[in-house]
Amino acid sequence: MVTAGVLEGTMLVINNVQEVDDAGGRQFETVMTARMLMELIDTGRLKLTNNIRPDHAPGQRMKAKTKAKIEKWAQELLENRAVIGNLSIRLDPDQSLFEVVTGENDQQDLYLDRGDFDCAVDALSRIKAIQRASKAAAGTFDTGTRFAVRIWIATEEEAHRVAAIYNTRGDKVNDTAAKYAYQETAGQRIARTLMMGSRNLGLDNVEVLSNTVSASSPKLVAFNTLVQAIETCWEPEALNANDEKAHADYLISVWDEVVKVRPEFGRVTKSARKDMRGSTVAGTAVSIYGVVAVASAMFQRGETPSAGRFVALKTDVRAANGATVDYMSYDHDLWTKIGVLVLSEDKNGRPKKSLRMSFQTRKAMADEMLRRVGLAK
Repeated sequence: MVTAGVLEGTMLVINNVQEVDDAGGRQFETVMTARMLMELIDTGRLKLTNNIRPDHAPGQRMKAKTKAKIEKWAQELLENRAVIGNLSIRLDPDQSLFEVVTGENDQQDLYLDRGDFDCAVDALSRIKAIQRASKAAAGTFDTGTRFAVRIWIATEEEAHRVAAIYNTRGDKVNDTAAKYAYQETAGQRIARTLMMGSRNLGLDNVEVLSNTVSASSPKLVAFNTLVQAIETCWEPEALNANDEKAHADYLISVWDEVVKVRPEFGRVTKSARKDMRGSTVAGTAVSIYGVVAVASAMFQRGETPSAGRFVALKTDVRAANGATVDYMSYDHDLWTKIGVLVLSEDKNGRPKKSLRMSFQTRKAMADEMLRRVGLAK
């Protein structure tokens, strides 16, 4: 059994370590329980310092994103369903004195006479999550949970090199691919059910491999955009699987009615989609937020989806120059006024209008479409 604890005053033993070759040197793999990790932290033998991430620097205020990540891991640990992976702790050979001894049955134990572990390589957010879960008043986390731990034998320079490679080499899976593969929130599950259940969406009209839709693609939207629109603009809370299905079914019905008025939100040919881009805000990523916002307001009113609700999105309006234009046309100066479109130049220096996808423009689009169909808050 793997154990870790303070022995004979300052002597620390880590039982059953396995030597591996990595980063041009010898490192060690072992298994530790959450209880063991907490003992190391509480006795000062594992210091939560020297991490490469600025959020973990002394005196630095942790960003909301990092804090949320730690809290999410901690919550999943409390539910005993977290995915943690390998943890890394570092031992500086310049500041420590240790020996690996082979005993009975060829078991190798690491004896640390001087020096402490730190988190210079990686995994500090996950270790903090384990610490938080271990100390939570709920007491539902099993502190006997075992974790794979890599003990890096690395100087300051080498630790920084390994940490930099860990955090910069290679790209993570994009949000669209990850959320399409697995949905962990109600909003994500509703989005997937909507996509797969709607005759106007589906895999042939929603991009599931990339966060953006290629300019040469006839697809309407990327799955991550659909997810974000629902998580941002769909206000009714789904408390269980039945709610999720009911909400998704309602959105499917709404989408059918929207497409009757604005075909841009459904399936179109590649040439038609190409013509739409740069000429209408209908069917753009930002306009998806507007459709979901309108659907949300309708659902909360108990309104049966009908194309009549969306007719106002198709009618002509008078632009500032006096011309009659389609409501969702790029030529309607409203979209520039509220920031959905911005003036820019093409590669030849000619003026053009470009679509913006910021939080402010998503909200502006949602608010304007609600106002246009008579559901302004």
